[in-house]
Amino acid sequence: MKDNREKKDWSSSITRVAKAYNEISKCINPVQLIKVDLTTSQIKVLMSFSDKDSFTMTELSKAHFVSVSTMTSMVDRLIHNGFLQRKKEDKDRRVVRIFLTAEGKKTVKDLLRVRRQELKKFFLELDDRERGLFVKSIENVAYYLSTVRKTRLLA
Repeated sequence: MKDNREKKDWSSSITRVAKAYNEISKCINPVQLIKVDLTTSQIKVLMSFSDKDSFTMTELSKAHFVSVSTMTSMVDRLIHNGFLQRKKEDKDRRVVRIFLTAEGKKTVKDLLRVRRQELKKFFLELDDRERGLFVKSIENVAYYLSTVRKTRLLA
């Protein structure tokens, strides 16, 4: 009987987290605020470049938990639309790295700017204590997700 209750509680937790995630995404999703013809998955790929200049296809696919062939299709579309480019490494011409184009850099910059603006509007509605609790909560969520992700990548 305990196993059934645990499964039910687990399912309920997943539902609650999914709803919360969707609500957060709606509130700070820059796509709704700027004119950009990109899917959520494409935006996630582009945003990967906000922390790192280049990736191999394998690095990108692992970072997004998709197959290399799926990532190749996504990158091909982003290249076709002028956001990314492929370059062979000088040291080893077999290695191909993916970089943002000037348009890709501008788009990432715009997405980050709008996201920051939306967060600033949200923070104006909170007092110092609430803002501190919110930031700490988000940092905790990021830490736990990152820890699980790293464990999965190492496994």
